[in-house]
Amino acid sequence: MKQVMAGLMVGLMLLSGGIMGCSSKSGVVKSDETMRGASVEKKGAIVPTVFTTENGMEVWMVQRSSIPFVVFKWIFDAGAVRDPNKKEGLANLASSMLTEGTTTRTAQQISEESDFIGAELGAHCGKDYSSVSLTVLKSQLEKGFELAADVLTNASFPQSEFERVKAEIEGDILKDEEDPGTVASKAFSEMIFKNTPYHHPVKGYRESVASITRDEAFGFYRHYYAPNNAIMVVVGDITEDELKGLIEKYLSSWKPEDVEPPATPPIPASEKGIREIKKDVTQANIVMGHLGISRSNPDFVPLYLFNQILGGGGLTSRLFKKIREEGGYSYSVYSYIDPTRWPGAFQIVLQTKNSSAGEAIAKVKEVLNDLLTKGPTEQEVEDAKRYLTGSFPLRIDTNSEIASYLGFAAFHRLGTDYLVRFPEMIEKVSRDEMMAAARKHIHPNDLLVVVVKGEHDLPGEPAPTNGRKDFEDEGSHNHRC
Repeated sequence: MKQVMAGLMVGLMLLSGGIMGCSSKSGVVKSDETMRGASVEKKGAIVPTVFTTENGMEVWMVQRSSIPFVVFKWIFDAGAVRDPNKKEGLANLASSMLTEGTTTRTAQQISEESDFIGAELGAHCGKDYSSVSLTVLKSQLEKGFELAADVLTNASFPQSEFERVKAEIEGDILKDEEDPGTVASKAFSEMIFKNTPYHHPVKGYRESVASITRDEAFGFYRHYYAPNNAIMVVVGDITEDELKGLIEKYLSSWKPEDVEPPATPPIPASEKGIREIKKDVTQANIVMGHLGISRSNPDFVPLYLFNQILGGGGLTSRLFKKIREEGGYSYSVYSYIDPTRWPGAFQIVLQTKNSSAGEAIAKVKEVLNDLLTKGPTEQEVEDAKRYLTGSFPLRIDTNSEIASYLGFAAFHRLGTDYLVRFPEMIEKVSRDEMMAAARKHIHPNDLLVVVVKGEHDLPGEPAPTNGRKDFEDEGSHNHRC
């Protein structure tokens, strides 16, 4: 059930996501752009004011004064896709080092000062982009902003902290190698995204992370964590004048860098068939799917609606009803479409008993084929639309949630009015449009199926093809390093 709910929570984020590459003069005297809108909520609508600083940082701001705190989120085009070959995990390691010390503060001082004012300050790295987030009370606004600005502009990557953080990441990777769900997901990505930046895990591999030096991580930070490579999202109890004053005071010396957008990768060769990874587990973890579409593809919204009916809708989805409730095959099952800059993956994830793995895979294929061939009922389409449009306001009722959605929308250039248009986009999708997108982009005969299970072979399923040897329980030793 945990995985089902995770699929639901992540699913609604799919429709939120290119990054600006504005170049720059140094200095930060602000200039408003034509993308301005009413930032204060107006009849329930959330539309940010947008302006760009002179050093190239795009700012999206929504004033919400009902609760006295503010959320800041800086989005950087510095995700794992920026990792060099054989240095997988560099972006994540650099992100992890941001709060580990600056030229004026130690890691302990950053933590203590943040705790003292009741603020939350952290960094995160994903596939496409990385982020730095600050949540702070209105009464501690300037202190919190100054602390975040210090981390953004003056991170120092102390050697001792670097070695500790690197060891922690290596330990996390080692744990991931023992988690069957993570092993299945990682192997699936490696085969679906072969020779592309999405091929490797965000954390990297033990061997690649071990090879990264402090200077390499610091150099990554100095190059990519620049104002002209950032989108700043601000939501909360703050006026535009207050925000501009803080930016002027604490980020005016932040210098732009010459950052090129990442090169568009080639479409990887399709892999299909069944790949088994043998582990000493009693429950089979299965990931099946194929290459999908990018978030910018016009078919994404219709395909998203189809996915809601197939397996994104939790208890009401076809997969849940047929695989769990009626078939009793799986403890958890859901489908998902990556909302990424380049074509991501369409995937179905489930867990079942080792002895039921073959039957469960066959049943999933049957459900998928049936839905693609016959289509959903009008009631299923209506129910999916009602759920997506009705639950959406609940997903953006806090400052943090609004900031996350707007950051994603800004990165993927979905428009400043995206939070307003979302229900309209869903309502406008016809059943025919939805099915045309599904039949164009989902191909049951091209599925790659990765199964992490016990020693017994899958009954009635063919052995791995294409001359590949079955994966053994070797963790990251099978990875390209």
